[in-house]
Amino acid sequence: MIGNILRKEREKQKLSIRDVENETSIRTVYIDAIEKGEYDKLPGEVYAKGFIKNYGNFLKLNGEELVRQFVAEISAVANETVENPVKETPKNSIAATNVGAKYQSKQQITSTDDSDFENDSKKYLVAAVAFIAILISGIIYNFSGSEEENVSVAQSETQVKPVEIEKPIQVAEAPKVQEPVQPEQPVTPPPAPVNGVNLSATFSDNCWTRVIVDGAMVYEGMITAGNTFDWKGNENVNVLVGNAGAAQFVMNGQSVGALGAYGDVVEKTFTR
Repeated sequence: MIGNILRKEREKQKLSIRDVENETSIRTVYIDAIEKGEYDKLPGEVYAKGFIKNYGNFLKLNGEELVRQFVAEISAVANETVENPVKETPKNSIAATNVGAKYQSKQQITSTDDSDFENDSKKYLVAAVAFIAILISGIIYNFSGSEEENVSVAQSETQVKPVEIEKPIQVAEAPKVQEPVQPEQPVTPPPAPVNGVNLSATFSDNCWTRVIVDGAMVYEGMITAGNTFDWKGNENVNVLVGNAGAAQFVMNGQSVGALGAYGDVVEKTFTR
């Protein structure tokens, strides 16, 4: 296991976990988790690879080879989990039983309806004949009543006298007052937009750093105290730092400050 290799080499060099933290800026809780193989306590696989690589290089081991062994180790655990899946209780027999019961009850209902169909048809025929007779009587009554109403309305219209309509009084419109012309206000042009993302970082302590500009990784490694780096992207700049309190950031001329406290692992994406 990777953790055993690193722990034995550390003890061989008579170093404590605190000594490793001071030199690599990797927190003691993460160093202890790596040595015990408790990878679930790490922030993620990307962080784990970076920690193992820096830890191994610090102990004068091959960091790249340790990362490859780590990937093979976690892949073997994943394959073992896939080969032993948890069996679920089948439910097909229960579903089949329910479907059969529903089909049997449907057949019983259909046979009962067929026996009463002939009697119901006779009842519906008698009701339809009675409805047609009532409808014809109503039409004849409404037609005769409408003729009498038309005659009475015509007689009443001949007796109404026309009403004279008075001419509307014309009112003179008031003269329109011309509003004074307001002077045009000067238009202040908006400030020119900043093209892209200009990111600067000044480091006051050692810090493992990874930088991705517009989707492409441009830097990954340990930055020592006193260095300043500049990165420029058209769309965004993604930064991952293993010792957040050691770096002060400035984006497009505006101070952002530190992304976290000393020893914190923080990832942030700066966009325009």
